[in-house]
Amino acid sequence: MGMSSAKKPQSHRGLAFDVVEHPPSRDEVTNFLPSRWNENDKSASLELLNGGTEVRFIGPAKVSNESDAAAVRADRPMPPQCGLFYYEATIVSAGKEGFIGIGFCTEKVSLSKLPGWEQESWGYHGDDGNIFCCQGTRKSYGPKFNTDDIIGCGVNFRNNTAFFTRNGVLLGVACRDINKGRLYPVVGMKKAGEHVRVNFGQQGFFFDIDRYMKEEKAKTYEEINRHSITRLCPQLDETALIQALVSQYLAHDGYVDTARAFAEDVQNESQALDSDASRLGISSLDPKGDADAVNRQRIRTAILQGDVDLALELTEIFYPNVLKDNELLFFRLRRRKLVEMIREVAETVHDDNAGQKNGYNGNTRNDFDHDMDIDEPATSYEGMDVEDYQSQSKTSQVKNALEAAVQYGQQLRIDFQSDGRPEIKKPLEEAFSLLAYTDPKSSVLAHLLDEEGRIADGEELNSAILVSLGKSSAAALERLVKQSSVLIQDISEEGGPGAFVNLRNDYLRDCY
Repeated sequence: MGMSSAKKPQSHRGLAFDVVEHPPSRDEVTNFLPSRWNENDKSASLELLNGGTEVRFIGPAKVSNESDAAAVRADRPMPPQCGLFYYEATIVSAGKEGFIGIGFCTEKVSLSKLPGWEQESWGYHGDDGNIFCCQGTRKSYGPKFNTDDIIGCGVNFRNNTAFFTRNGVLLGVACRDINKGRLYPVVGMKKAGEHVRVNFGQQGFFFDIDRYMKEEKAKTYEEINRHSITRLCPQLDETALIQALVSQYLAHDGYVDTARAFAEDVQNESQALDSDASRLGISSLDPKGDADAVNRQRIRTAILQGDVDLALELTEIFYPNVLKDNELLFFRLRRRKLVEMIREVAETVHDDNAGQKNGYNGNTRNDFDHDMDIDEPATSYEGMDVEDYQSQSKTSQVKNALEAAVQYGQQLRIDFQSDGRPEIKKPLEEAFSLLAYTDPKSSVLAHLLDEEGRIADGEELNSAILVSLGKSSAAALERLVKQSSVLIQDISEEGGPGAFVNLRNDYLRDCY
């Protein structure tokens, strides 16, 4: 049958790459997903075309018995940790009889039969619409398929089932108890003229796989929510436990005003419900704890604003032993100050009112060579074009700020020159290298100027202060999230419901 207008491919994103729950990066994810048919894992009776995305039967024209055929596997197996794998095959030509099978199998299965005719092989056949689940066991399933039909094949690793679609219509569960081994997409055919084109996610799918995925995620979360947490924390119910975790997190990380407001809201709610608020552990902070939280908040705020000197001064006043006992942390904060000084120069030179040209020559700091030999402060700024600045005062401001950064860098080099540890040497060299760029914010080291670095340094200092006070370096909520993330990743490696859980996503939004 011909291609109808209703069968025009839809815009469902549905890329196989998008269903992976723990992707380090898009490039790394696509490196382990099936992407084409495997030239080295096919029957000699098949020919691959169009970069391995199409396969065509070329002979022999006859087969000796009913089960003889030719098949090809994909270049990579379906990763169970993705939770759901789905691909689609367009029947370019069904030939005269449509002896085409779409499905999946393990690498142990021979390539001389249609999918489903052997153990560890499953397939949907076009000539009769039957499903074959291992060793030729057939059952009635869906309609026959013909030229221009789009057949989808999905494996749900959450419940260990497989399903198929035809022209965007879900045909239901086809096979159950799918083993969780290395399963490869496979297609088979047995007559001349049969020709199939595959889509492993490089293009949008005809079937709305996104909606199916959201429904499966919702089922997983419903299952999670049905379980009681009383065995984890018998003293508190679910609401009380969550409130206690949030309260402790706010106090731990120094969000004093927010912690107080939260505690007040909880107290008011508890009184309105005539419940015992004290059982939550969310009463007002004790005086010493309150003072510590305020001090840590001031120190963190100073770092987030780029005022490292103030953060160091406050730390020395309130927690004098912290920096003495943490040399790497002290270095990290000193390096942060150098980066902030360079940021100030860059922002002054390249602000919106400075024009398009650079305020200083990119080669003026070449004395910061790879050996880090810094002898005397640079006092010549011949590369500067003062006509690019709005006023001489701005030129002086830039010169002074750059000179101060150079001098501070020299002192930092002297203070830590005897320490050859990579944790100090490499970060120090990278910070110095920023001075070699006309526009550090557009350089390969621009990430050093990212304000997220301030957050990381602030958290590191806050954790060190907490440890010095005999407290945990991380809040209970943070430890819970980290432990849950590791457990979810571990249990999803071989499929199962864990593959549909991602703590980073808002599933209330995604699913509803």
